[in-house]
Amino acid sequence: MADLLAYLEDKNFVMFGGKGGGGKTTSACSAAVRLAQFYKQKKILVVSTDPAHSVGDSFDIEVGNSIVPITKGLDNLWVFEMDAMDVYKKWNEKHGDTIKKIADRGTYFDKQDIEDFFSLTIPGLDEMMAIIKLIDIQKEDKYDLVILDTAPTGHTLRLLNLPKDLTKMVNLMNMMMLKHRYISRAFTGRYKKDECDAFLEMMGRDLKKVRMLFKNERTTEFIPVAIPEPMYFDETDRLLKKLKKLGVPVRNIIINRVASENGKCSFCSFR
Repeated sequence: MADLLAYLEDKNFVMFGGKGGGGKTTSACSAAVRLAQFYKQKKILVVSTDPAHSVGDSFDIEVGNSIVPITKGLDNLWVFEMDAMDVYKKWNEKHGDTIKKIADRGTYFDKQDIEDFFSLTIPGLDEMMAIIKLIDIQKEDKYDLVILDTAPTGHTLRLLNLPKDLTKMVNLMNMMMLKHRYISRAFTGRYKKDECDAFLEMMGRDLKKVRMLFKNERTTEFIPVAIPEPMYFDETDRLLKKLKKLGVPVRNIIINRVASENGKCSFCSFR
């Protein structure tokens, strides 16, 4: 494990993922503790995006939807269990009216239709809010290393695809604004940007940064976690192919429940 810790020393963003039950959370939390012990100058944040959170259980503390410090001898380690609905509520309070204004300008729906639409449950909300929260964390720039304890494979792949999909949504909303901009120029001779333009420009910049973060070989690492069983190996193989296609860096795999050379049970092995 020491070799892996040395390898992760210069990373800024590390994701642990794979099939449920393989030990993702245990691996993420164990790596975070060891890194915090070895590199006391580094500020480390563990973020759980799995709806079935267990990071708090691993550290034996109450976490919830707020960043809390680990006080058991480590003053450079924090944890956060994301509540997607709470993150969405706060994000919607901040940006919801702006998005509705864009929809009002670019569609034939009336205001009540738009209100009804935005009251619906959004598919992929957990993954979307995970991206939004990661953007906020990156902007704050408080932590030297963010360790992501991800949801099982399917959810994680949706999360990794989401910046690209959300960028398409931002481009669509920009197209919806074309009519409004054209009419404004036709009647006033010019167009003055407002909060709608500022929101779309901000989202475009932030999503570009996240896409670059996911693919950055110098700062980012995705570590698949599995146990030595056929179903886990098959799913890990599919995951690795998807990650390669997405351009997400992978150089290490954790295989849990493997006996070491001295016959004792080791935490994990790497290959």
